[in-house]
Amino acid sequence: MSSIYVAFSPLMQEWGSDVGVSKHLYKVGFTDDEPKDAIQALNDEGYAGHKDWQLTGARPLAGLDQPALLTRLAERQKVIDPLYYPKIKGAKDIVKLEQRKVEANLVIKRTMEGRDSKVPKLKPADMADFIMDSLV
Repeated sequence: MSSIYVAFSPLMQEWGSDVGVSKHLYKVGFTDDEPKDAIQALNDEGYAGHKDWQLTGARPLAGLDQPALLTRLAERQKVIDPLYYPKIKGAKDIVKLEQRKVEANLVIKRTMEGRDSKVPKLKPADMADFIMDSLV
C-alpha cells in the first residue's frame, strides 16, 4: 500500500533559517515501499543537497498518486521554488510552514477536544501531522 511521508533535514532547516526562508522546511513524499526505505534512499541520493534526512511522520494513503499529491500540496501549502533557491537542487516538494498557523491549528484542536488550549512547544511530529492533515 502506498504511503505519504514527511521528512526533515536539520542542515536544511539551519540553511533556511540563515537565508531567511524559514526554519520550518519539510519534504513531503509519496512511496509504495516502507517510508524508512524512502528516507534511506533520500540520504543515499543526497536529496536537495543534504544527506541527513529523518522521518517525521507517515500515513497510509489510498486513491492518490504522486502527481495528484504534488498538485494538492502546492494548493494547500507553500512550496519552495527550486529555481529561486538553487541550493535545494531541483527539489519540488519542500514545504515551508508558518509556525503560528501550526500553533493555531493545535490550539483549536485541543480546545475542541476539551483539553488545555495553551500554545504548545512545536515538535517536528506536530509539523508533519499538520502537513498530512491538510493533504488527506
